[in-house]
Amino acid sequence: MNKIDYNQIALSKAKELGYDTIRYCGERNGRKYYRLAKTSLIGKKYGLPQYIKISRNGGSIVFVKDLQETMWAIGQENTLYDL
Repeated sequence: MNKIDYNQIALSKAKELGYDTIRYCGERNGRKYYRLAKTSLIGKKYGLPQYIKISRNGGSIVFVKDLQETMWAIGQENTLYDL
């Protein structure tokens, strides 16, 4: 069984969408969450950050659109990186 590289999947999706940085934010319901960012905008306030979630098999990549899910991801990111 091949090991899935979620970081590489997230980074390739980010580059496809015009972002250049990803940050792992946690796992929920079997999906891994990543924040997408542009290094030129880090530290600037420009609205809610963009998050994607990747399914267990790596086949499904979805933008997080639900506000509660976004707030959960922000909380996880703050906890993981002590922001």
